[in-house]
Amino acid sequence: MINNNKSDEKVTKGAMITQEILDTLAVQCAEKYAAVKEKVSLTGEISDETLRLIGPTTNDIAEICVINVYQARYYLLKLMEEGRVLKTGVKKGYPLHWWLIGAEK
Repeated sequence: MINNNKSDEKVTKGAMITQEILDTLAVQCAEKYAAVKEKVSLTGEISDETLRLIGPTTNDIAEICVINVYQARYYLLKLMEEGRVLKTGVKKGYPLHWWLIGAEK
């Protein structure tokens, strides 16, 4: 019997996009952190200024994952709600930067 349930297909696609975003974040965070690790400290709370130095933007993630920026933001916000990523505060004129929790290890 073939399952033609479209909701199953969407869940699978969403899970694949989520995993691709997590993988991309891991690489991007590691690269950006490695470039400035002597200048920043990741002990305790990470400030927005530090996060802007070490975290990729929503657009960076979208371009690498070949999805639009709105999709990237949607999935990144879901990951933030799950406690898996941090984001910078909203500041007019500044892009959002994201950090995969545990990427410094």
